Amino acid sequence: MSDASTLKFSPFASHVDPSFWHKLSQIKLDIDKLNESFRPVWGSYTNVNSLGVPALNVDCTSYNSAFEELRHQLPACGHQLNLNTLESYKSCDKSNLLEKQGSLLWEDITSGAVLKNPSLLSRFFLLTFGDLKKYNFYYWFAFLAPSNPSLQVVKAPAAIHDELTSTQVECLQKEWYNISDVRHRGYFIVKIERERASIHPLSEITSLYSQSSLEDWSKLYLAFSDPCGSGEHPGWPLRNLLSVLVYHCPHVVGKDIKVLSLRIVLKSHAQLNIAEKSLVLTVQPLPLSEKDIKWIGWERNNRGNFGPRFVDVSNDMDPKKRAESAVHLNLKLMKWRLLPDLDLDVVQQTRCLLMGAGTLGCTVGRLLLGWGVQHITFVDNGIVSYSNPVRQSLFTFEDCLKGGQPKAEAAAKALKLIYPGVNATGVQLNIPMPGHPVGEALLKETRSAVDSLETLVDNHDVIFMLTDSRESRWLPTLFAGAKKKLAMNAALGFDTYLVMRHGIFCNDGSTPDFSAESIPGRHLGCYFCNDVTAPGNSMADRTLDQQCTVTRPGVSAVAGALVVELMVSILQHPLRGDAPAILHTKKGEEHKESEGSLLGSVPHSIRGFLASWEQLTPATHRFSNCIACSQKVLNEYSARGFDFIHDVLNSAVYLEDLTGLTSLHKDTESADVWEFSDSEEESGNDSE
Repeated sequence: MSDASTLKFSPFASHVDPSFWHKLSQIKLDIDKLNESFRPVWGSYTNVNSLGVPALNVDCTSYNSAFEELRHQLPACGHQLNLNTLESYKSCDKSNLLEKQGSLLWEDITSGAVLKNPSLLSRFFLLTFGDLKKYNFYYWFAFLAPSNPSLQVVKAPAAIHDELTSTQVECLQKEWYNISDVRHRGYFIVKIERERASIHPLSEITSLYSQSSLEDWSKLYLAFSDPCGSGEHPGWPLRNLLSVLVYHCPHVVGKDIKVLSLRIVLKSHAQLNIAEKSLVLTVQPLPLSEKDIKWIGWERNNRGNFGPRFVDVSNDMDPKKRAESAVHLNLKLMKWRLLPDLDLDVVQQTRCLLMGAGTLGCTVGRLLLGWGVQHITFVDNGIVSYSNPVRQSLFTFEDCLKGGQPKAEAAAKALKLIYPGVNATGVQLNIPMPGHPVGEALLKETRSAVDSLETLVDNHDVIFMLTDSRESRWLPTLFAGAKKKLAMNAALGFDTYLVMRHGIFCNDGSTPDFSAESIPGRHLGCYFCNDVTAPGNSMADRTLDQQCTVTRPGVSAVAGALVVELMVSILQHPLRGDAPAILHTKKGEEHKESEGSLLGSVPHSIRGFLASWEQLTPATHRFSNCIACSQKVLNEYSARGFDFIHDVLNSAVYLEDLTGLTSLHKDTESADVWEFSDSEEESGNDSE
């Protein structure tokens, strides 16, 4: 050493594994959110085969509740403070933070906690800020130690084999290796008696260094596992160990104290050698003034200055994982700041079946992604034509080439290009429809289509009706009602739209209360409940303007957004599909809080009129003669299955006879009955 009277210490250098930042991101998103509190973390270091500057490591296991013991790794205890903004990170009082952390360490020293758990002496503090959108992180480590290490005068370090015999070294090596509690491997006391070396826990420091046993001190070595593997300077942990000695044994001040810097060389998988690099130092501790203690330990950055470090881990991440995290971040920011009780999991886990992959289907699929829905299936029988991409947001010009791609498959593929983490599937399927007769030649094909559609409904939670004709919605409505699935409907006119949810019928024997201010979800009508005729073949003899969906371009976007938001509102209601719908209210009237979900009211239907910029939210009861959801229809389907469906397909009048609409017509022959035309309020799905 150039100056034998001054002892210098080799400080820690931080080593952050990329997995640490990934875990921090997860914790920030799922647990801490906007909370800025100190979090306990683990670090590790080793005295085995260490080279140059000793390293303190953190990784994903640093956040575990208990230290994960790895071979030859020693625990370091720390706290992390992760701040929400870069401005607060830059402006926070670093000195005050260090003093507060130092006071915690000093409390552990004075209370004797470090004697029971010596690993508490290996203390660090980590200040961080993370930009989770870019995966950029600022961080600054502090390896806590008092400014005065309680000694100044030393004798030149000597190799361990100059102090101990080979037998003593061998005995010490075996003793250290057999320490079962990893917390005690970092700091201990070695006692030499003849050819035997014994290791004593730090809790015996006051008895071993008692004034009455002064003559035995020459046999004692204050020992620590030294992470510094080269040179004459001991590692940073010695500073805190000497403070423990002086505080608990103040009579050692000015006396010669032997210090053992235990450095291990691993010769093979299980063969250790402590004689090659371990050192013995002799120090004379100085008085320790508690009131004069100042805490140090901030790490220098890559430029050699005291300041934070910066790391960009975006290139270390799988782009698909980055996309997944980014999607979750956008949603969780909404939850953290505005809606702490928002249940994102129930939305993300909802399996959505989209009947139609046209103008509405594309909009709905795109918005479901925005809510983090992970499972989306499109059903459509059309192909992408040249008129589609400008109005149907998931398609491009390339999808129109070579005769056009199947719409359902192209839509699913587009969703995966937007967000690879989505489980999107496209199913090309002709939906059997009332009024479209099925001959013997098509019977097998039709039955297969019915079975496929029924299986799809079985395997999904929410069914969206987004097709381009009224009759194409009948069979999905029947299946959704029979299987008690949440059904969402959206339909378009030229400058009007209808968005509604179907009631999830529960045959509990209850009678609808027509005088109540709201209608329970089980009593709400479906898309067909206002019809007094069964749907017919609206596809036949269509002129060019009827073959295309003629609607103002913005109508589909409005309706698509509303039907998705309505679904999410229902999922946030404690009653889910049984959430009550308030009957149409006057302007200025507010809904009852008890009737709404976390996101507000949950209407039955939403009718919009762009010409007048008006929107209404009427609610209607389930129609006992409904040709899709009435008990008569559901019972007939339950009893006869495909045979019933086959009869309906071949004759729409069959439904009118079954439900009593035929008798109703006779009773009202003299009255004027207003009906929806099949050309009004259709969806935005092109079938060109």
